[in-house]
Amino acid sequence: MPLLFSTMNEAADEAAQPHVGEENKKFATREANISTYQPLYCLAQCTPDLSPNDCRTCLSTAIGNLPLCCNGKQGGRVLFPSCNVRYELYPFYRTTNASSQLVPETNYPKQDSRFSQDPFYLSYNCSSKRSTINDKNFKLLLSYMFSNATNGNKFRKVQVKEMAYGFFLCRGDLPVNLCSQCVKKATDQIYSKCLSSSEGIIWYSHCLLRYSDQKLFSNFETRPMHRDINITEYSIYDQNLFASTLSNQLSQLANYTGDSNERYMTNSLKLNDEQTLYSLEQCTQELSSNECSSCLNNIIGTAIPWLFLGSVGGRVIYPNCNLRFELFQFYMDGDEAQPPTSPLSGGDAAENRKIIFIVVPAIILLMLFFIGYYLLKRRGRKSRRTIILRKNFGEESATLEPLQFDWEVIEAATNNFSNDNYIGKGGFREVYKGIFSDGREVAIKRLSRNSMQGEEEFKNEVLLIAKLQHRNLVTFIGFCLEEQEKILIYEFVPNKSLDYFLFDSQRQKVLTWVDRFNIIGGIARGILYLHELSRLKVIHRDLKPSNILLDENMIPKISDFGLARIVEISQDEGSTNRIVGTYGYMAPEYTMLGQFSEKSDVYSFGVMLLEIVTGKKNIRSSTSHNVVDGLLNHVWRQWKDETPLSILDPKIKEDYSKTEVIKCIQIGLLCVQPQPDVRPSMVTVASYINSYSVELPIPQEPTFFMRGSISSEYAAQESSSTQFTNSSSLISINQMSASTFFPR
Repeated sequence: MPLLFSTMNEAADEAAQPHVGEENKKFATREANISTYQPLYCLAQCTPDLSPNDCRTCLSTAIGNLPLCCNGKQGGRVLFPSCNVRYELYPFYRTTNASSQLVPETNYPKQDSRFSQDPFYLSYNCSSKRSTINDKNFKLLLSYMFSNATNGNKFRKVQVKEMAYGFFLCRGDLPVNLCSQCVKKATDQIYSKCLSSSEGIIWYSHCLLRYSDQKLFSNFETRPMHRDINITEYSIYDQNLFASTLSNQLSQLANYTGDSNERYMTNSLKLNDEQTLYSLEQCTQELSSNECSSCLNNIIGTAIPWLFLGSVGGRVIYPNCNLRFELFQFYMDGDEAQPPTSPLSGGDAAENRKIIFIVVPAIILLMLFFIGYYLLKRRGRKSRRTIILRKNFGEESATLEPLQFDWEVIEAATNNFSNDNYIGKGGFREVYKGIFSDGREVAIKRLSRNSMQGEEEFKNEVLLIAKLQHRNLVTFIGFCLEEQEKILIYEFVPNKSLDYFLFDSQRQKVLTWVDRFNIIGGIARGILYLHELSRLKVIHRDLKPSNILLDENMIPKISDFGLARIVEISQDEGSTNRIVGTYGYMAPEYTMLGQFSEKSDVYSFGVMLLEIVTGKKNIRSSTSHNVVDGLLNHVWRQWKDETPLSILDPKIKEDYSKTEVIKCIQIGLLCVQPQPDVRPSMVTVASYINSYSVELPIPQEPTFFMRGSISSEYAAQESSSTQFTNSSSLISINQMSASTFFPR
């Protein structure tokens, strides 16, 4: 990031300065080397009507916004009406010294454009770790993969019990016979080459095959990798124009491939009268649209040596995605991709026609009978589902119907809610792990059948989170309504929740400072999306570590929207006469007066942030006249005594940034200020976290004391469920109505 800022500012300086004979150019590019083989490309541009000062001011603002959108990412851009900046790890623009000839006549293979039907072998990679798969299960796994390829599948994940896992991927244009032929060769070769290894992968021109004795994750991986691209020891400037043309084509194709159902796409581009560039990109179908595009863009940004590209053809293959480009057509198009047919011949033709005339009508009649029976049954089942859906959700039922699952699907996924699938309990729900028939792992939350509590939260969560989608929010998959049964279905998050790592002394895993800082930033981005960037303005009202789930990469995901409220985009505050939430995380104006706003979520975030830094829970202790926030009191005293680092979790031994720790403590104290107007918005909080140059305000004494005159009843119940067993927290339910807002 420092290299990016310095390079981008150099480009901005040049773009803003008038050039002799080109006063209205207002455009510049700059390049820098991140490493020996990895360049950085930057572009800055203003509209020609801007003065040099106005242009530089506009570009400075755009550069200052890069941390908000693109911190740590391999490419990004900020677009304003009068200026824009962009950076990538590949050459997305043409330089002035580029040759007019796109590709030299030499250095590329003169091959026949006809597609090769030979799945020629490329390479393989075997793990050095010894395998736990016995010979019988290994053969069975490979047999399953070949069988699936023979049945017409071009991608399939298979497993043998809990002992062996694998998948194969055939190129999207292949007919069934060529796919199965390639998979057959791959199974034979990998058995002989990697028999004793815990995992292995083999690459052919038509397919790849991978196996492991551990479960293979659904997200994309960059290793092992096969790369077949020539790399030179010097930069080939004559190919700069070709490199920029190729990189733009591959980047556009990556987005189209991610959006396609088959996760497979080809493209051809006419370079000149004699040369055409052919490209192919593909992902495994288990990857989401964003994951597929990210996987391919990772290849484009990091695996292709653009500065030292020594060939006009090549391929890069990751386990879950791959791309290839050539100056000859290496894939099938149209009818070529269909499996060959064998015409009937000789005297058998007439006899065959008689059989067809008899058998085909009989088969058609039988099929029509079963289809009619199925449709009648389905209509009856669908009518019942529609009635239940409309009864519970009214006018919203039409938009929610695609998200509704049948009860039989839920029973099958959880093995009839067996104890082996049980994860834990939170609030009014039990949580089970489920596996759908397509292999997806999900978390299934089952509302207690005989409990009326939680029913409104169930409806609220379905109506709300179905309309939200963000990397730092848990992904909502669907729901099920079946008489007394109410089910919520989410993505399965394997690392449970944040409080599992922070507060459980028996099962605690030490989080590094890097983990904690990334978690803080991810939570902030998720709340910022809820407040400012989603189609709805959402106040969560129950932010706490047990509602922050962590995926396998420790990326935080906000969950549990049962208590959330939707407010108007222009509305600053709302009020309620029923105070619900978790004691210790609720803002004082919400606890005392029932007033909630974005700033009440900011308060909860501040408490969580200080808990993440200290590793201590915010427990309130009672005295004769007041209730004291123990953690906030402790943090404030250390801050006031100018010893903030003394509150850092002692389990963090080394390798932490003192500047980041102090900044996070200061942000946490700013978020828990007594008056809502004094607290920063989440936009400001996100800029504080991502910026290393912004000077933060000095925090005032936070809210410690809440007078004992507050009349409330405490109920030891959680607000809603998480994906694992969670301890109860006190919830204050204030029956007093209030409509007075804090003055601004």
